[in-house]
Amino acid sequence: MAGKDLDLSEISLLTPSLFVKPPQGDEVNVSDVIPGLTFLGDDSDPVMTNTYTNDAGTDGQSYSYSQISNNVVTARFNIDFSDWYDYKMKKHEIARFFMQKGLYRIRTDAEPGIVKYVRAGNFTIETPQAKTNAEFSIPFDNPSGVKWSYAYSDEAMDYSNNAWQVGMNLPNGQNLKYHFVDQHRFKVYNASDITIDPRQRYPLQIIVTGFNGLFDIVNRTTGDEFIYDKSLSASDELVLNGMETRVNGKLANGSTNLAWIRLQPKWNEFTIYGYNPVDIRFHFRFVYLN
Repeated sequence: MAGKDLDLSEISLLTPSLFVKPPQGDEVNVSDVIPGLTFLGDDSDPVMTNTYTNDAGTDGQSYSYSQISNNVVTARFNIDFSDWYDYKMKKHEIARFFMQKGLYRIRTDAEPGIVKYVRAGNFTIETPQAKTNAEFSIPFDNPSGVKWSYAYSDEAMDYSNNAWQVGMNLPNGQNLKYHFVDQHRFKVYNASDITIDPRQRYPLQIIVTGFNGLFDIVNRTTGDEFIYDKSLSASDELVLNGMETRVNGKLANGSTNLAWIRLQPKWNEFTIYGYNPVDIRFHFRFVYLN
């Protein structure tokens, strides 16, 4: 998303805070954008949809598949105002900020290292009756049904900048690596709650440079094998972007075995066949159930 992010290391996280990056603009603390608006908290529940089929002449149904479905993140707020006219102005400011088309990225002080990509749904702020405040909720549609790590796997895991946090399934005391040079057997840790599977719209980029010859990599944990059957030179860049392969920016699916790589939760053991020098990097976000 375009726009700058807040440096949360410089912000006190002692009170509930909602940090929002609108479709066009920089990340902001909503309480700083709309005077008198206080974030009270948010909540959501995971949604799993199970699909079954009917077999003619047979009782019951047969299981077909399950999928994580879209869900709703409900954020609660309080708005303070001095009188009717102030209420009307602030109600307009709230609508102008939250009712934009496109995806918002939101995160809270409770989970600064985890983000959600959402769209604001319809909401109502009740007309005040002899009061100077009103509580209301905004339902955010979360089309993916999951949460994502704020940072990518191959970014420095520095907890001081709030890009990473406790509760992200990161093994304690281990220096996780996602960039390997001249290693043909290595392990990649997936801190997600679920398998990173490009077929299920969970992006995974594998960037390979400095390799000579035919490229063949196997995730021995999942059994996935990807082969590029044309000879690479050390100056080439091979990018396996989910289910799409490009070499030096040009589409190259026709020169592969049409396979893709998945990462199961926790450790994945990889082998690159051959003895040639190689530089390989795994670039993806961790995925969490909402």
